[in-house]
Amino acid sequence: MSRDQRSEIEECVQFLQEAVRCDTVSKVGDEHVLARMLAARMEQEGISCTIHTLDDKRANLIARVSSGRPGPCVVLSGHMDTVPVGSVAWQHGPFDAIIEDGKMYGRGTVDMKSGLVALMYALIRFARRPRDSWSGELILAATSTEETGAEGAKAMVANQQLPEFDALIIAEPTDTRLVIAHKGALWTRVCSCGKASHSSMPEMGINAINKLFPFYAGLSEVDISSDPHELLSPPTMAVTLINGGKQANVIPDRCEITLDMRTLPDQNHSSLMGQMRALAGRVSAADKDTNLEFETLLDVPAVSTDPGSDLVSIARQALLSAGASSDDARPRGAQYFTDASVLQALGKNIIVLGPGDPKLAHQVNEHVHVNDYIAVIDIYDEILKKYMA
Repeated sequence: MSRDQRSEIEECVQFLQEAVRCDTVSKVGDEHVLARMLAARMEQEGISCTIHTLDDKRANLIARVSSGRPGPCVVLSGHMDTVPVGSVAWQHGPFDAIIEDGKMYGRGTVDMKSGLVALMYALIRFARRPRDSWSGELILAATSTEETGAEGAKAMVANQQLPEFDALIIAEPTDTRLVIAHKGALWTRVCSCGKASHSSMPEMGINAINKLFPFYAGLSEVDISSDPHELLSPPTMAVTLINGGKQANVIPDRCEITLDMRTLPDQNHSSLMGQMRALAGRVSAADKDTNLEFETLLDVPAVSTDPGSDLVSIARQALLSAGASSDDARPRGAQYFTDASVLQALGKNIIVLGPGDPKLAHQVNEHVHVNDYIAVIDIYDEILKKYMA
């Protein structure tokens, strides 16, 4: 390894440590700090950067490098926010970015600051290349508040911060495996509205909890089945939250449940919502005192890329060239969703590929292997060199 290579690795590691030390907990921490830090580093290379403010704590960042020659538009994307650190004590401080036994510890090391910073360094490498050695435009899209509803990605699409693209690489943690499909999500809150009274006189009120039970019991009537997808498990529906009542001696006037559906690419979310509303209608028709209200909390479709696409083929070959096994390099699916659910409005050729074990995301003692983080920069570089030749 040359002195320049060692110096580059040291910088990449130190920059990731600084990024992890930024508290960007979704809607609580300050994403502007990280956005400015990323922009400042790229601007040192002459890369054009624009920060789009969502509010005083949230921001999107767009960075562009153009070859000046006709060619594909490729977007590299990752989110800047993280989930909270939780109440359980960590082995190392969640914002200290301590490295121990080759692993960097901290909130966001896996999900997904290592992937985001790796994308930035891949972009920097292209900015340093002669413009006649590649074609097209390369864009880094660092998004806000992905963890709480992909709000940053939605703003990018709605406000035309991004153009239509030919390829999108999302750096969510996949353990450096190739993901080409993932599920969508439909989160719905269903509220039963009743009438409060003293619990010693329940006949004077309308118990909102009781009125919600028939709907809850009837959820098995909602048909969430779908044609099988070769890379994704069947769709699911789960009640993940329930809340009702204020204290023991008051008949509750409100009760609500939250449903989380995970869907496949051929499923229509409007049709699923229609089934739930029809169920609510049947329940209400059977009891005039039942009053159910619906609120859609999240509605993002599934993603599926053609396994025979040029992007998938190039990514697979780049992984094999980097020493991945044929199993690790094969296209696969993921059960979670990413910003790709939103950004696919601008293009359909999408892969998800990033460092870090996804099982460690959102966990106490979240950590990424430093060597995996460094290695993925070379993999991104190889994919881009082939795709943008």
